[in-house]
Amino acid sequence: MTQTLNSCPALSFADPDIQRCPFPAYTQLRDEQPVYKDPISGTFILTRYDDVRKALLNVKALRNGTGLTSTTDDAAANAVFQEKGWLPLDTLVSNDPPGHRVYRTLVDKVFTTARVGALEPRINEIANGLIEKFVGQSEINFVDVFAIKLPMTVIAEQLGVPAEHMDRFKKWSDVSVESTSPVLSTERRVEIAYIVAEMQRYLAEEIENVRSNPNSTLISNLANTEVDGRRLDMRELLSVIHQILVAGNETTTTALASGMRLLIERPELAEEIYRDKARVVPFVEETLRLLSPVQTLFRRAAEDVEISGVVIPAGSLVEVRYGAANRDPKQYDAPDEIDLDRANAAGHLAFGAGLHLCIGNQLARGELRLAFLALTSRLKGFELTRGENSYSWVSSYVVHGPSELWMTFKERS
Repeated sequence: MTQTLNSCPALSFADPDIQRCPFPAYTQLRDEQPVYKDPISGTFILTRYDDVRKALLNVKALRNGTGLTSTTDDAAANAVFQEKGWLPLDTLVSNDPPGHRVYRTLVDKVFTTARVGALEPRINEIANGLIEKFVGQSEINFVDVFAIKLPMTVIAEQLGVPAEHMDRFKKWSDVSVESTSPVLSTERRVEIAYIVAEMQRYLAEEIENVRSNPNSTLISNLANTEVDGRRLDMRELLSVIHQILVAGNETTTTALASGMRLLIERPELAEEIYRDKARVVPFVEETLRLLSPVQTLFRRAAEDVEISGVVIPAGSLVEVRYGAANRDPKQYDAPDEIDLDRANAAGHLAFGAGLHLCIGNQLARGELRLAFLALTSRLKGFELTRGENSYSWVSSYVVHGPSELWMTFKERS
């Protein structure tokens, strides 16, 4: 039976306090109003696992071309791209069949399981090298010295980016995530457009270089591989590479910081992983489930669609709240607890599902597994150093996790 929305829970995910700790709001909405219209963003928010999963798989009614990711409906921002760079194009995360196929085929050809597997020795080398740099210090900000640097180094090397340019790539990645917020002002969208156009010009120069002189980098493979008898043009390539850049580091950085937070709160977990290295796999999956680095993404209703008795009108923005779905008690027993013996932990939605399962999920899982193995094999006794001030949180509508994590540790003998 079709229901109408009521005004019961007066809350908004545009509220910074809710962004810092969204989980009580998720519990309230799952129980009282699982399809909830946010009073500030105007989006329809889904919080139950079954609803989120079905929405992710329903690409006919709920489309990925939202105007928030890649392309934008903001005329002022688009004018910046047209003048300073290239107008963004929907290719991967913001595209749907049939257009999505050619881009996903290209990425799957280039970003293979074998390629990711071959990276493991280098990922392990980078992780241990980062530990070597801070191992003698009495206090570290884990986010700065490890969580940002590991995935950023890996994806930068794959893209062929010199080490001295990685700070620029981190800035480009951060503003790209920020741009997905549905409550961003036009002024900020214009500022972000200038920054992203700078990235486009940088990447365009690299693309021209590798088309003249191909090499083994990911950029070269993407630029020189044909799909359906053609290579992608510059605008298409810039969109694909931009999305790989974000997928290749943002999720992993936040998950690394969140996982370390769990090891600090539950020190026995670090010892368990140290004694039995296989336990790192469920630890990674539970970290992703419990503290989903990407809390939400968006869909646009192509038609009126009914979810949990609520009719969402065509044209509406819909939020698939991964962070809420992954703590749904109907899907997971004791959902707010970490359980390394949880049988269905890997069924979480932290990377999405279906056609738009995150292209970087294998790389992210590999980086997380190797990182926590390196950290727990060499260090122990993880503790906060500044009490309640040890944490600060990412200020984001989409991403959730520590932006600072001040801590100490002991070396294993």
